[in-house]
Amino acid sequence: MTPVIFKLNRAAIVAGALAALSAMAACHKEQPLGDDAVAAIGGEILTADQVRRAIPAGLGGADSTAFAEAWINAWVNDRLLDHEASRHLRDRDDIDRRVADYRRNLIAWEYRRLAVATDSTLAPTDSAMRAYYDLHPDEMRLTDPLVRGIYIKLESKDPALATVRRLYASQKADDIDRLEKVGLNSAVHYDYFRDQWIPFERIISKIPHPVDPSALRAGYKLDVEIDGFTYLLSVSDLLPAGATMPYEAAKPRIRQTLETLNSAALDAALLRRLRADALSSGRLQLKK
Repeated sequence: MTPVIFKLNRAAIVAGALAALSAMAACHKEQPLGDDAVAAIGGEILTADQVRRAIPAGLGGADSTAFAEAWINAWVNDRLLDHEASRHLRDRDDIDRRVADYRRNLIAWEYRRLAVATDSTLAPTDSAMRAYYDLHPDEMRLTDPLVRGIYIKLESKDPALATVRRLYASQKADDIDRLEKVGLNSAVHYDYFRDQWIPFERIISKIPHPVDPSALRAGYKLDVEIDGFTYLLSVSDLLPAGATMPYEAAKPRIRQTLETLNSAALDAALLRRLRADALSSGRLQLKK
């Protein structure tokens, strides 16, 4: 078979893969393929242009050649399996029906999702979220501690370490301002979360050192050196497991709950409207 000649810029990139596959195919095919065809199975044809368009932008050299060869082989394998299955499966119609049902359900689900997403009434108001928070105290119990404070990681040889150690647990605004001037320039990590509640696990997961949750309290400090790095943690406030979650910390959970409830109600309303419209237009007929 005459090698496929690419007229686009990616010709040289994929020519090797296509030439190799064409050479293998030439030993088995009964009739030559067209100039732009790479493979053909049961009337389905894969063209060089399709292969060109499948190659990710920016991929070049040997990587692009390997991708083209793998993509062509995947196309061939998919069609071989499909045609072989068609010969041996006795109830192909049942599979076709299931595929059609899946496609119909997928289209319907996507339409309903878009209909719900574009309805401005879905977004919960702050007053609605506050009311839900007040009415459902049992749902606002913490399963894990929340903390507020400061976390810093820096190299143990950093000359700023002594200054950071003096300042990171201070409650004075001037000390924190100075800490940030020093810490932001020197630290590998610097997290200031005295103004928001953070799950303790999110913070301690950054420190390769065990911490007993029962030892946590307001004013807790951690200063540990591991593998050339010093980890500093200052807990200014603590809410233990079992305490009531603060409203601001609970808002994301409440918002998701209300959006789910609103979505279900809106979805039901959408289906009622569609049914009513179909009945009034005569597109839907129900036996009474």
